[in-house]
Amino acid sequence: MRWESLFADLEAQFEADEARNQDSEIQEFVRIERARQTLMQRLARHLGTRVDVQLLGGERVGGRLAGIGKDWLVLHHGGSEELIPIQALAWWAALEVGAGPPPGERRVGFSQALRVLVRDRARVSIGGLDGQLLASGTLDQVGQDFLEVALHSRDEFRRSAAVLGRTVIPFAALARVRREE
Repeated sequence: MRWESLFADLEAQFEADEARNQDSEIQEFVRIERARQTLMQRLARHLGTRVDVQLLGGERVGGRLAGIGKDWLVLHHGGSEELIPIQALAWWAALEVGAGPPPGERRVGFSQALRVLVRDRARVSIGGLDGQLLASGTLDQVGQDFLEVALHSRDEFRRSAAVLGRTVIPFAALARVRREE
């Protein structure tokens, strides 16, 4: 009888040790996975939900996180869209987790996202890292590290006669590109 009790006790100890080791391995695995996560992967968990961001210049923008790319995010709020390069973020906050991102790596870069606005002949306003409005008009060109805006009155379409000038802005100065309707 004593042998059976001893073996049962040893078996229980082995099972408890195995459960502790398994819990420890799981916790370590979670720590490793979290350490490998990028800022964009973390942000992607909130696709489709409300996100508030503060830009480096102090401007705060909130809206539904509508898209993310390799180095940018898009917020929808009111009747406008904000295209924000990730290097312009001071912080972001979200209260809920969304449906999650579609699987796969995000390869569309900031300049490629801007080229869609050039193709659409979209009216934009460009906010700088200092919180100031840098330009308002229509994107004419996007280079590898700059964009060019044709300046014209808000109530005018971008036509040669309506263009008052052009402004070239390096990406390093951009905090946001607001698509206006």
